[in-house]
Amino acid sequence: QQNSMEIARYCHKRIGDMECFENYSEDVVNPLFVWSLSEEYRKNAKWTLYDLQALLQQSGWMVPAYTMPKNIEHLVVMRVVVRQDMTKDMADMLLTDIRNAVKSLENLKYPTTSRLACEKQEHQKGKVFTH
Repeated sequence: QQNSMEIARYCHKRIGDMECFENYSEDVVNPLFVWSLSEEYRKNAKWTLYDLQALLQQSGWMVPAYTMPKNIEHLVVMRVVVRQDMTKDMADMLLTDIRNAVKSLENLKYPTTSRLACEKQEHQKGKVFTH
């Protein structure tokens, strides 16, 4: 459990340091964490976390994006659960894939279909099995 907590804190910090994201909580108390697009970034983004989920899935990562429960269902988040056998090297690979995917998404000329649906406040579901 100690290893997974250390890796979770490491990833949590690195993702929270990225300009486009904000962590859902300041502390990591379990080997999992949640983040969203920052409110300011989201205003002008041409993509959503569903698009990031799809790109990460192409790289072999299962990082689900989903909406929060009633009263905050407008908020889309991503979640990472750190398994006990995850290494720092694996965490760095995930972080690199996230950075590369974000860079690719930031170069889009037009909004994604996911972003257009978000602007219309249409309900969306991620494509990663989450139970």
